[in-house]
Amino acid sequence: MNIRARLTLWYVGLLTLALLLIFGWTYFEMFVEHRTSDTEALLRDTGENAMEELGEVFLYGSLPALLVALIGGWFLMRRALSPVIRLTQAAERIHLGNLDERLPRSGSGDELDRLTEVFNAMMGRLEDSFSRIREFTLHASHELKTPLTVMRGELDRRASPDG
Repeated sequence: MNIRARLTLWYVGLLTLALLLIFGWTYFEMFVEHRTSDTEALLRDTGENAMEELGEVFLYGSLPALLVALIGGWFLMRRALSPVIRLTQAAERIHLGNLDERLPRSGSGDELDRLTEVFNAMMGRLEDSFSRIREFTLHASHELKTPLTVMRGELDRRASPDG
């Protein structure tokens, strides 16, 4: 399960819990706390109707609310995680041949922008390290060519029949 789905489920779960608390509080207020002599008579007469209405409110109120929460949560998580997707796609394009490419910063100053900054700094250090390795290899091969050429010339001279 991807992070978007997990966050959406958490979002819907929290909204469902909030709805249950609201409906529980409504039930408590309507039927438990306000039982006075006037309301007791009213409840006896309309108790079943009130319970049916509360059930209808719960059914017709919670199902659309959960649907809106699910769609809204999916939309919000998609929008919130789109910078992560763009960052991932940009990072996947980087390889040894284009270490000088940097990830685009959003400029928002949030955690992802900071992560992008750190990643770009790491890429700079890697690029510098690889260029130093290439430079060392180039210098080492150049330094080794001169003695090897001298030794090869000396061996060729000794191996020749007139030498």
